[in-house]
Amino acid sequence: MSGQNRLTSAFSSLTAAVATGAGKAFNPQTSAVTLLVQGITTATVVLQVSMDGTTYTTIGAGVTADGAIPIDTPYKYVRANCTAYTSGTINAFFFE
Repeated sequence: MSGQNRLTSAFSSLTAAVATGAGKAFNPQTSAVTLLVQGITTATVVLQVSMDGTTYTTIGAGVTADGAIPIDTPYKYVRANCTAYTSGTINAFFFE
């Protein structure tokens, strides 16, 4: 399978989340990462980025259903943040 891109490592930002709140921050080692969100029934998860690990900015519109968000711009820190929650058990992972 040479020549194919493969996701080689995963970092869990949100684990079985059942309320609003920011997940754990991830410091990617590459400039291209993907956020995978699973378990949304009725909720919104946004992607947040930071250069200092303290001040985070939301990029994009967020997701209201399971899916993936690719990130092609290098950021020092990224995290998932559940900003609205009604139901579901949400997991959010970053892959490099």
